[in-house]
Amino acid sequence: MILVADENIPYAQQLFSHVGEVRLLPGRTMTQEDVKDADILLVRSVTAVNEQLLSGSNVKFVGTCTIGTDHLDKIYMESLGIHYASAPGCNAYGVVQYVLGALAKLDKLNTQTTVSIVGCGNVGGRLYKALKAIGLTCHCVDPFKTQDELPDLAEFDSVYTSDVVCVHTPLTVDGPHPTKNLFNAEVLGRLKEDVVLLNAGRGDVIDNTALLERIKTTPSFKGILDVWQGEPDINLELLDHLAFGTPHIAGYSYEGRVNGSFMIFSALTEYLNWDLTQSEQILQDIKTEAFGEPVSLKASDIQSTILSTYDIAEDDQKLRESKTLMPGVFDQLRKNYPKRRELSHFSLTDVAPELAATLSGIGFLLHD
Repeated sequence: MILVADENIPYAQQLFSHVGEVRLLPGRTMTQEDVKDADILLVRSVTAVNEQLLSGSNVKFVGTCTIGTDHLDKIYMESLGIHYASAPGCNAYGVVQYVLGALAKLDKLNTQTTVSIVGCGNVGGRLYKALKAIGLTCHCVDPFKTQDELPDLAEFDSVYTSDVVCVHTPLTVDGPHPTKNLFNAEVLGRLKEDVVLLNAGRGDVIDNTALLERIKTTPSFKGILDVWQGEPDINLELLDHLAFGTPHIAGYSYEGRVNGSFMIFSALTEYLNWDLTQSEQILQDIKTEAFGEPVSLKASDIQSTILSTYDIAEDDQKLRESKTLMPGVFDQLRKNYPKRRELSHFSLTDVAPELAATLSGIGFLLHD
């Protein structure tokens, strides 16, 4: 059995070589010729999996080690009986860490801040719990959720009165609630002049040209983008006007990336009707190697403790310093991204009693 896999999928060789011959290739430039002999295709969000890529191939299973599936032509694959799987929630805690770090850097993690979370699925739902643990006022904007699921469920209009708007929706172009260009010029124009607008969902949910114009005319408007229209050929003028810009790495925590591989390995072995104990043993052996033991970290106040695990300014600086090398360097920054560990990797010491519940609630371990 031949498996073609994106070279940036962690542990691809170690995991999937138990299934067959693994061929590692750059995901962004994967072609029909590359996959024609493959039985299994393993990708990330940078690979469009459609008729152009799959036509004439032997592919029977497509696994994307990411939470989103908008890069998969599911209708085409279903018409050919090609099974597909994704990794929902694999990097959710990594994105939460990114958002908390960004807001901490802007001194927004305080009880005076009101946040609208647009899209409250795997990522937005976890962010909601973290922000509530800190004590922020939250509005959850998600037409697919109920009040029972989200006590702070709100209408979309809540974004217009919020201090912070965090966007975590999938990209959809049809149906009753399409998200493409959801934040267009009209919506952007109605946000508070000193709002913080953060997008760590999908680039096309915000009209980047309209966002640039809004920021240019309203300098107090703070934009934070991890996802962009036209990646990797991003709007460099917009980058110049953002509070922070990063190269689609919000979910690139070490745990998030590895968990994506693990989830697709489980989905593939289930598809192949493997014995569950066999696949679980392989996963357990690699998990022990991959994650290791928690690291002790001395706690201080909430914002400083978060920033000691992740500083968004470093990723922002690397992107700005690489502007002249765009668009090629965008993917290189992702490929060579440092090993960022999630909050759950840190066991806090010297925790003030009044902060223990909050720090635990956002994901840290507490040292006994």
